[in-house]
Amino acid sequence: MSDIMAKPSLLVVDDEINILKSMRRLFRQAGYDVHTANSGYEAQLILSDTHVDLVLSDFRMPEMNGGELLSFVKQTYPEITCLIISGYTDFDSVLSILNEGVAYKFLTKPWDNTKLIEEVNSAFAYNLEQKQKLNELATSHVKEMLSAVKVLQHENKIFSLAYVKINNVFDLKDANVRTSDVLPRIASSILSQTPACKVFNIHPNEMLLLLPVHTVSEARHFMTHVLYSELNALWLKMEEASIDLAGSFICSSDFNVSTHNLFETLQDASEVLTSQEQFVSLNNHYLEAKKRRLTIKSSIHKAVKMNQFSLVFQPKVKLSDGLVGYAEILLRWYHQDLGWITPTEFIEIAEADGQINDIGDWVIEHGIKAIARFTHVCQEFKSLSINVSANQLMNLKIVDTIKSTLEKYQVDAKHLIIEVTETALIKNLAVTSKTLHALKTLGLQIAIDDFGVGYSSFAYLSKLPVDILKIDKAMLDDIEFNLGTQMIVENLIKTCHGMNVNVVAEGVETQGTFEKIEAANCDYVQGYFYSVPISEQEIEKMFLIQPFRKNNLVCTA
Repeated sequence: MSDIMAKPSLLVVDDEINILKSMRRLFRQAGYDVHTANSGYEAQLILSDTHVDLVLSDFRMPEMNGGELLSFVKQTYPEITCLIISGYTDFDSVLSILNEGVAYKFLTKPWDNTKLIEEVNSAFAYNLEQKQKLNELATSHVKEMLSAVKVLQHENKIFSLAYVKINNVFDLKDANVRTSDVLPRIASSILSQTPACKVFNIHPNEMLLLLPVHTVSEARHFMTHVLYSELNALWLKMEEASIDLAGSFICSSDFNVSTHNLFETLQDASEVLTSQEQFVSLNNHYLEAKKRRLTIKSSIHKAVKMNQFSLVFQPKVKLSDGLVGYAEILLRWYHQDLGWITPTEFIEIAEADGQINDIGDWVIEHGIKAIARFTHVCQEFKSLSINVSANQLMNLKIVDTIKSTLEKYQVDAKHLIIEVTETALIKNLAVTSKTLHALKTLGLQIAIDDFGVGYSSFAYLSKLPVDILKIDKAMLDDIEFNLGTQMIVENLIKTCHGMNVNVVAEGVETQGTFEKIEAANCDYVQGYFYSVPISEQEIEKMFLIQPFRKNNLVCTA
């Protein structure tokens, strides 16, 4: 069982790069999933979209010191356990942090590796214990709610269940508002108006309401008018800050007898309350979609461990001679119960909970292994492209992962292209730029994917080590008939060539699009016009026989 459990996750924050490298190596060997940040601001960005159990932070850092960072973590992510590490001379400075309960323990520099691992292991054990206590308390209230629901179902009574939470806890705490008073005051007022309502306090910032309302419109009215009016009334009494509530609801007629995952579904579906009647009303269709999402989420780890993913390859054809020397690796997953799951679906889920890093490591491992094979059997083979997510770019760990895998399979980095979407790139340009420059030192190439969908600016291209730009299909869809699009693409390609950047046209499907792209002097074409994504054996055959070489007839797939 232990081999399929997720590793404990640790974020190490220090402004000295050598210390980060040393700790990353130490804790990875100790079995931790390690993330690193060299400033408090970078740590905040990592925490915003990465699951972390522990934060180990240096105290003395410029701009935002460790105390300020850990205070932010404690308020925003109370489930995370924090440790602070510094020299003995800083003990007086961090004493207040310890007294306030912001940090679990103060550790000293220089450290003994064995002792440091013991202290962090102890902090992780404490973290698990605290989470268990909170979960037990919440679970007891959820069970109480489910029991009440089953009684009403047994009596064939119609009712609605609403979930409400405070959505801006950190802002309120920053304004010295006692958030623990907010929901009880709202609940008290609601009960005075609707005595038949039952309140279940799941968490100081979350509650469930069992409402004697029969229809979706009644429940929606309650969420948008009754709760919202109570919120407005509370604002008048609490002038320190505005309170944002989030909520969702479901009517008993819209869910099956089974109430499995009902609470979690309501949590995930919550929307910020406004006076507009725009909330999602949960129904069986929504619950089935939620069940599918949970199934996918819980299956990803096993799929990685059991090699249930597979790779396919889409060739890139060089327009000057028709040769196929490059291909992009694409991921596929056949689930034993759900069948084929599209990458769009499971990657979005994996990015949301951090499992994308495990998937990314799997693709890097098997992609570079394929490169090793192609370099030995295919003379015309040049490079394979691997897509990298925004989460992976936020951590320099990916550099070590790629470097060690290249060494493992004895592959020259020149045969590897890393593809990064525009969206991932501009998510945090300062951090992703650092990662890309570090990757570039390995000798591989960098490609910007999906250009033309989002930000689409040359401003960052001149500052990043970009070798290839891929024009997205969305930018090419009307190029066959639209003179404006033709001019934009032509100038784009000309500008890239002036910057020594090669251009790939993605998603090319028709003869007309192909001819316009070729006329614009594009370097490579990728798309169904030449080939659908194919197996490893098929792409190897294509590298060998070169079916699109200029002295052959170009044919569509």
